[in-house]
Amino acid sequence: MGRKRTTASDAAAIKLHIIETAENLFRQMGYAKTTVTDIAKELGMSQANIYRYFPSKASINEAICDRLVHHIESQCWESLVRDGSPTERLKRFIIEYHKTVKSSIIKEKRLYDMVAVAMDEHWSVIQGHSERIKDLLKIIIEQGIASGEFRHVNSLKMAKAVHGSLAVFIYPSLLEHEINDEENDSGQDSLDEDLDQLLDLILHGLISRDK
Repeated sequence: MGRKRTTASDAAAIKLHIIETAENLFRQMGYAKTTVTDIAKELGMSQANIYRYFPSKASINEAICDRLVHHIESQCWESLVRDGSPTERLKRFIIEYHKTVKSSIIKEKRLYDMVAVAMDEHWSVIQGHSERIKDLLKIIIEQGIASGEFRHVNSLKMAKAVHGSLAVFIYPSLLEHEINDEENDSGQDSLDEDLDQLLDLILHGLISRDK
């Protein structure tokens, strides 16, 4: 009698279990120190079984980082569904994005290490995340144009420009340097002040002069 065939739903559940277990180990031990053997031992399964679902440790990390960036996006999306003018929603979205990245990645060093590896080895995950964020920015800008609150601009180009201007507040390696500088600067919360100044500049360029 042959081995029972794994159904698609069972395979998905096993993959998710592997991902969640690996993420916990990466958080506890660090990405570099965790091996596939450690993951298999924690799960009570063989390494060969792990490799049935993921060809390498790097591919597990890719899946974890994909989950992480989608979590960040969902947090930002929640800031969009609340009431407010396009100006208020754009500010809220950008501030929430910065805070979520800061709290989710930078304040947890081992999680940051996973993302840093992903940015080197799995750029498509980060690139896909950036494209989805730019799409959300584009939607807000188009809503502002439609309401007459924002001047008529190319919404796609403006979304790209806004996203690019936020790099130091959202990209882990740049944000880490800024946080370290902030902590060495007599405890002053200069990073948030810098973001407020940037938001003023962005909105000054977007607000319709007819308002």
